[in-house]
Amino acid sequence: MLAAKANMIQQFNHRNIKILQNLGYEVHVATNMVDFGSMSAEENERFKQWMSDNKVVAHQVDFERRMGSLKGNIRSIKQLRQIFKMNDFAFTHVHSPLGSILGRFVAKQFKVPTIYTAHGFHFFKGGPKSGWLFFFPIEWLFSFITNTIITINNEDYVFAKKYLHANNIVGINSNGVDVLNALKVSEDEKKQKRYVFRKQFNIPEEAFVISSVGELSTRKNHSLVLEALNLLEESERKKIYYIIAGTGDEKSNLLNFANSIGFIDNFLLLGYQSDIHSLNFASDISILPSLREGLGIAGLDATVDGTWLLGTKFGGVSDYLSHDVNGWLIDPRNPLELKKCLEKLLQNKRLSMGGELLLKFDNTSVDKKMIDTYESMSGGRKYDQ
Repeated sequence: MLAAKANMIQQFNHRNIKILQNLGYEVHVATNMVDFGSMSAEENERFKQWMSDNKVVAHQVDFERRMGSLKGNIRSIKQLRQIFKMNDFAFTHVHSPLGSILGRFVAKQFKVPTIYTAHGFHFFKGGPKSGWLFFFPIEWLFSFITNTIITINNEDYVFAKKYLHANNIVGINSNGVDVLNALKVSEDEKKQKRYVFRKQFNIPEEAFVISSVGELSTRKNHSLVLEALNLLEESERKKIYYIIAGTGDEKSNLLNFANSIGFIDNFLLLGYQSDIHSLNFASDISILPSLREGLGIAGLDATVDGTWLLGTKFGGVSDYLSHDVNGWLIDPRNPLELKKCLEKLLQNKRLSMGGELLLKFDNTSVDKKMIDTYESMSGGRKYDQ
């Protein structure tokens, strides 16, 4: 199991690791556990302890950020080659752009089959030309040395089937969330958790709470919400609290922006939060304003929890957000559009529908497909380019 940053394994692959172990595999994880990505240091330590407790063999690889530098990528390739030399892998499952490219490059040298999960291609309808010019040729070329490509949204699945050249293309409905248990949470439980969460962070019960979950980065685009809030009348803005769960490099920029528009007292950066459900219950609406989103587990969690979602129209959010049913699709480049949505919601709060519409995203449905995909690799060395 290989990804550039440990957060990709921690957030999306606990169940995959357990599936592989239940199928009889010894699981190794190769990732950067020093520069570990968008989670807290405490969560990184818990993840490393979880791997130790579950007999996962961990390998530190010094992957750099984004697509890395030539020098850094050569160093990572050397580290991966050493890992592959010391172990006889049946196959490797790669994630993230940099991890998937370097992982498949080395796996090809050692004739090890690969599964690649694309957590949202970096080129998409309405996306920037730079994504198509840089990432599409790379994905097309590396698809020739990939046994199975897994996509997590419908747009990517259709594209991969048409243009990419892996032996198998598999579509799954996200990485799975616990829909069935979410449906069992009563309205009384939600109200109690809403009360406790708001009290914990000193948010008035009568406040209109907007929440976002995700890394504090330019791609996640939380500044859009602040721009839209700045367009509201001051009397409306005073009623609103905007809270974000996540860590990242944009923290100071967001705080400075909130301060510059006089919103700093109602703007809360909570850092990494393990209990996202209570945050959703405490929120009147959730916003996923990303410039690009493979699927957006945070948005899916919100809709499953029954929170009205304003989600980006770029990526896989439309797979689970039905416009005017459980939320609205928005243009993440248009703060005026978002401002108008907020005005409507302030005048007439919307209640989302429950998660019954989203059963195909349940863990059990996704895990069945992953079991089938992993079992298809049981031939191991039968695959030889």
